[in-house]
Amino acid sequence: MCQWLMAKIYDRMMQDAEAKGLREWRQQLLQNVSGDILELGSGTGANLEFYSDAVKRIVLIEPSVHMRRKLEIKLSQSERTDIELLDNKAESISLPDASFDAVICTLVLCSVKHLEKTLSEVFRVLRPQGKLFFIEHVAAVDNIERYKWQRRLAFLWQCIAAGCHITRQTEDAITKAGFEIIKIDRQSMRGVPKIVRPSIRGIAIKN
Repeated sequence: MCQWLMAKIYDRMMQDAEAKGLREWRQQLLQNVSGDILELGSGTGANLEFYSDAVKRIVLIEPSVHMRRKLEIKLSQSERTDIELLDNKAESISLPDASFDAVICTLVLCSVKHLEKTLSEVFRVLRPQGKLFFIEHVAAVDNIERYKWQRRLAFLWQCIAAGCHITRQTEDAITKAGFEIIKIDRQSMRGVPKIVRPSIRGIAIKN
């Protein structure tokens, strides 16, 4: 699916999932985020309403020009003056080492071209004891039949969902990147196709 069309229909496409729990997941995960934060793949800005006054600086990264246009409209209506929007790719962040207290990734790590490089960049820009907050759909490694279907449909799904990978073992990748996962929930995401339902959400720390 072309990026223009994905940007046009994304909010409508995710509306059911948001109503059936995803919005609540975002709120619960982000309620204690504070300090200087970086959000990767900000899309149309679904997380913005959940950042409290404890967040002092927000840098958003969104490489899709079409998504950025929708995001810019939302930012123009926001009362916050501490938000910066960049067009970087997650694999190559043009920001200094140890710049942030937290990095936010929600439904992003499935779509980056190079997961390991992205997580390496996240690790680099975080300060010591900085935290990665994540919500991601993942490979159904605990459900053999569903995992088989994920593998069968992986290429087709990438084509229709703007490069989204449904067989990524993101939890393992986060650990291999040097993070310690200090909180994780594994749950089925409702309101999306069955092959996309297995998900993880939680917090990892840079020790």
